[in-house]
Amino acid sequence: MLTTSRRGFMQLSGGAAAALTLGSSLALMSGCSREPADGLKFLSTDDADFLATLAPVIMAGSYPGQLGPEQARTRQVAALDRLIGTLQEHAQSQLKQLLLVMSSAPLRAAMGAPFANWREASPEQVEAFLLSWRDSSLQLKRMGYASLCKLQTMCWYAMPENYIATGYPGPPQKIPA
Repeated sequence: MLTTSRRGFMQLSGGAAAALTLGSSLALMSGCSREPADGLKFLSTDDADFLATLAPVIMAGSYPGQLGPEQARTRQVAALDRLIGTLQEHAQSQLKQLLLVMSSAPLRAAMGAPFANWREASPEQVEAFLLSWRDSSLQLKRMGYASLCKLQTMCWYAMPENYIATGYPGPPQKIPA
């Protein structure tokens, strides 16, 4: 049992960093493609599938909004790719490690996610995964949950088509002189 002392925090941080490093190394050795998907700069096809599968569960009733399901998926993944490209290098590397773990079925299952490919996961499985991370006793999982939700919602509600879902009328119009 870890205490809330500085030593306990350091032990937890060291263990979490080791687990992520091991997991991402195993994912790379298992042949997971890290090449960006067509039209993207950061996200691989596996990463795009993972994030696109989370979107309908995180946004619930506002997804796909005025867009069709495929158009919503394409626009959301592209927006996430652009946003991730603006993150600082440290945040990008942490996110890259998380995405590597989520692209490897055995590591994904060990982290409480569905073993099946993300495209095959049901909304109930995705919701159970997200809730287990949100309510986890491990700070690392709770931080992962918060980060994934923030990234998703920032990208989704930044699209003009989705302003209505939040009651935002849009940016101010330029007033003619």
